[in-house]
Amino acid sequence: MEKQSPSVQTTAQNSIKLGYRQDIDGLRAIAVVAIVAFHAFPYLIPGGFVGVDIFFVISGFLITSLILQKQHNKIFSLTEFYASRIRRIFPTLILVMSASFTFGWFALLADEYKILGKHIAASAVFIPNFIFWSESGYFDYAAATKPLLHLWSLGIEEQFYLLWPLLAGLCFRYKINLVKVSGVIFLSSLLINLLMIEVAASATFFSPLSRIWELLAGCLLAFFMQSKTSVFETTQHKFLEHNYMNHGLTTLGLLLILCSLFLFDQDIAFPGGWALIPVTGSVLIILAGEKAWLNNSVLSNKIVVGVGLISFSLYLWHWPLLSFARIISGTTPDWHLRLALVISSFVLAFLSTHFLERPIRFGRKTKTKVTLLVIAMIIMGGVGLATYLKNGFEGRISNQEVKAQLADLNFDIPDSTGWYCNDLQFDSPRCHSTGPNPSVVVIGDSHALTIYSGLHDLFKAKGQDIGLYGASDGCPPLLNVVIQDQGGDFRNCLKKGTQAIQRIIADPTIREVILTSRGPMYTTGLGYGDIESTQFGKWVLHFEGVKQDELDNSTVFSMGLTKTLDALLAAGKKVTFLHDVPELGFDIRRCFSFRPLSISSNEIHSCSLSRTDFENRTSAFKTMVNKILAQRPEVKVIDLAKALCDEKRCYGSKDGVLFYIDDDHLSHRGSAYVVSKLRDEF
Repeated sequence: MEKQSPSVQTTAQNSIKLGYRQDIDGLRAIAVVAIVAFHAFPYLIPGGFVGVDIFFVISGFLITSLILQKQHNKIFSLTEFYASRIRRIFPTLILVMSASFTFGWFALLADEYKILGKHIAASAVFIPNFIFWSESGYFDYAAATKPLLHLWSLGIEEQFYLLWPLLAGLCFRYKINLVKVSGVIFLSSLLINLLMIEVAASATFFSPLSRIWELLAGCLLAFFMQSKTSVFETTQHKFLEHNYMNHGLTTLGLLLILCSLFLFDQDIAFPGGWALIPVTGSVLIILAGEKAWLNNSVLSNKIVVGVGLISFSLYLWHWPLLSFARIISGTTPDWHLRLALVISSFVLAFLSTHFLERPIRFGRKTKTKVTLLVIAMIIMGGVGLATYLKNGFEGRISNQEVKAQLADLNFDIPDSTGWYCNDLQFDSPRCHSTGPNPSVVVIGDSHALTIYSGLHDLFKAKGQDIGLYGASDGCPPLLNVVIQDQGGDFRNCLKKGTQAIQRIIADPTIREVILTSRGPMYTTGLGYGDIESTQFGKWVLHFEGVKQDELDNSTVFSMGLTKTLDALLAAGKKVTFLHDVPELGFDIRRCFSFRPLSISSNEIHSCSLSRTDFENRTSAFKTMVNKILAQRPEVKVIDLAKALCDEKRCYGSKDGVLFYIDDDHLSHRGSAYVVSKLRDEF
């Protein structure tokens, strides 16, 4: 993200000079404003996340232009290149990480501070994208509660900055055609992106292998605009000679970007093929040149350029402010607070750019500056690592009730040995049993895992062994049903669900089967509330061998449940169907009896949700399911929500006990509480 945006000037002596292009800073302003607006007010610019893709193109173009210019003038130096990157990126980044660490000391609980420490350590060595990729599981914290989440993109850029100059230097030295090499890598990365988005959306989003083509699009543009071959030079001159062509290019480019900003949303499979639209738009705008009307009149406007000049600092500052506010309020902050935080991020960006970044970057260039910055970053990384290893310095908070509540959030039932658990044939992600031949088995998605915690002791007290088999992240207990998440069937539900059910049907020692799942999640395709309504994108259900658009989710769930119940009953199994506990729709952490810092809001009720809201969420699902169950009176039906709801509210916590570990999964104590309230029904 260079501040000085170059234009290309070729002299008669065949030397290349870079002149400042205000319009590229203007394009950078569009990118950063889109990102900030998306994070603060996502419904204002629903596709604002493409601002990152615009930044990638700009970065690839500027860095490659600089490398080519220096190589052409025989002054290219890897050492100086890396030193300039350090002077450019480290000052404000270190400041933001230090500010986040300091504020976190006073505002975060131990487990939150531990995670922040891990992210600081990862960011200090520019691998945060890999860390966030590894954390993108079903039980992961909500993205909004990670103050340094936005540094994933900086990680990809820095990985590119590290390797690209080395590759360029090798090509220069051994006279290898860098354009052809870049083209091959570009096409390979683009192909990886297009293929991976269908099977692994998170990996495609965070992996440099599937993202580097966006930076290389800018690199190839730089080759085109600086090439001295006759074909490129003639073509470039034709563009420059006809202003109407340049006007058309920049207009088309801006339209492509605007379409991305306002027609995209978090439900699309991104990046994938959709990323070609903002990337192409950015390339066309840069290619059109600074004399094109939109570039000259709009993107070169002083105010727009001014925002572009502070865009790097603005990008770094805005997300920690919004994220910390989200953490300490326990929900999405009111709009006026978010607006105030956005304004504050502009102020902080201006101050850090003009009083920290510029003096270090453009002042006297000495090795001492670079050395001190590297040492500071190493220290910052060490501090983050120590925070992680010390479990967030738990001694900072002495409140014993909070320590017990934090313990509620640690949910784990390790897989046991024996029974089916030693057999990986069915690829069950979770398997547990109180004995070698359980007569009762709980099966379903991850909600089966959490209710099993309470059922474990109940059935053991009855003298019955109970097992858990097939409980998985996002696979309901339905025969032959496939789950598509953001276009990718990576949940492998046919093995985790269908084959597990088939095995249980075939086992005569299993006499009772308890089915449970997060039903409305599957029929609506979406989570609930502001915490995760779009966390995974829209889920799609379909049967094996049937196209996913032939039947809607509710129809597939209904048919799948009917088939599953009939198969279990035909096998002589006693079947219990559990209607699920309420989805809270908010972060359970807002229910903590104590926080070091907190933001109160009149809109936040006690740790509960309206019974009416809960029923509105579940009424269509329950009506559909109850119709199926009414036709099979031998199936026992238990509504778990009765344990947590009264006539007006459904509760996430009582008497200091957190019933949930997040917005929808029961804690160990919550599971025990629900089962104890309903023990006579089991």
